[in-house]
Amino acid sequence: MAPALVVFGYLAITLVIGIAAGRVGRGDVSDYVAGERAFGPLVMYFVMGATIFSAYALLGTPQRVVAKGSDAFYIIAYGAVGFVPVFYFGARVRRLGARLGLVTQAELIGARFGSRAVTAIMGAATVLAFAPYLVIQFKGAGVVMQAVTGWPLPVGAAVVYAVVVIYVVIGGVRGVAWTNVLQGAAMLVIVWCLGLWVPQRLFGGVGPMFDRVIAEHPESLTLPGPGPTSFAQYSAEILVSMLGFSMWPQVFMKCFTARSARLVQLSAVLYPTFLFFLVPLLLLGYAAVVLGGPADDSVLLWIVSRPELGDTALVVAFVTFAVLAASMSTGDALLHAGASILVRDVGVVGLGWRADDARQTRWMRMAVVALALCTFVLLELAGNTSIVDLLLLAYAVPIQFLPLVLAALYWPRANRVGALAGLGCGLGTCVLLFVSQRLAPGLYTALNPWGLQIGVLGGVVTTLALVVGTYLAPKMDPGHLERFAP
Repeated sequence: MAPALVVFGYLAITLVIGIAAGRVGRGDVSDYVAGERAFGPLVMYFVMGATIFSAYALLGTPQRVVAKGSDAFYIIAYGAVGFVPVFYFGARVRRLGARLGLVTQAELIGARFGSRAVTAIMGAATVLAFAPYLVIQFKGAGVVMQAVTGWPLPVGAAVVYAVVVIYVVIGGVRGVAWTNVLQGAAMLVIVWCLGLWVPQRLFGGVGPMFDRVIAEHPESLTLPGPGPTSFAQYSAEILVSMLGFSMWPQVFMKCFTARSARLVQLSAVLYPTFLFFLVPLLLLGYAAVVLGGPADDSVLLWIVSRPELGDTALVVAFVTFAVLAASMSTGDALLHAGASILVRDVGVVGLGWRADDARQTRWMRMAVVALALCTFVLLELAGNTSIVDLLLLAYAVPIQFLPLVLAALYWPRANRVGALAGLGCGLGTCVLLFVSQRLAPGLYTALNPWGLQIGVLGGVVTTLALVVGTYLAPKMDPGHLERFAP
């Protein structure tokens, strides 16, 4: 009973905070999507950190340690430098957004290239990329709710995300941001307490635990680990994650919400401190390695439920609390950003829908509900696919946006033809590789003999097509480019 009270109490508090936060602003599109560009340092820190560290981090990190050993350290490797691009381009994005009234990533890029098609294609691709990422969050919520309540996974996910949908629909980005503050703080405290307490109770400390790992499972401490991952694949996983990190639209769009351009840079500098959150999860993973834990998404709950720990009912409750916080802090951002992009980029800009601010905001709220319902369907179709594999698949799309973002901000010669060529060829390459991997393995091996992530190969094609297409077409009007000058 106590675990259920902890979980449902947390859901109730989150709902109240999310709804209350949404009552502050004007309620127009700028407020619903960008919070009137008024977020301060505390909110920006937790928005950036909690939005990124999802159920994947809590459930996938220990699972990765058990399955592939020190291969799991790739998360810290790419996270340490993932926000470096934001430090350089984030301030310019914030200034351009305020100057031109832009609130989404695709809207900015499409405006720079003078192409509604670029905005629509980027928006549609983003929503598709969000699908596996949202499934991760729903799956994480369902797994832990099942452990606490005994409910089937879809039922637990439905209860949690009913709460999320309500405060996102009502609160917009403000609801997302202030619940992220609560969720981020909860994750940090709970995970660190568990990461130190469990090794102490089971092995007498972190040092003795690693003594056993060295003696019994030394292969789990060597790169790229005991799994089938090669050095090329491991490096590609780091590369695709690092390059795609700041290109995720729900992260990129937070540049528009900051109070100032300098605050965007400060957030990028402070962000790596959030990576300390991963250390205790790695420790819990190595504890499961020693004890022979399962190499699936249930390993975190398995390790904190060990009978050697005594009565762990309350511990499981707080683990559930932390996983729900991680799931919800990313899921709400994805639902909010996905709905905003679907309406603003695909509908209003791309397809030319005519709607005033009030109607656009109303459509965005409806789209939040629609995206949540679609994710439930995909949750059933995902089956037993690893949440780490789902995330790596999702990363293939935003990495295609990186060449376009850099060209839009720093290369005046880049034009509409190059942008469309790069976007079309890069996304087409990712689709071809993804389909062939599942339907024609022989063709996939011929196209990708090194087993690299499809996002890396797609990014190379995007860059080449962007450059070639740009030089095959005339330069853009200098008067147009002047609007985007720093």
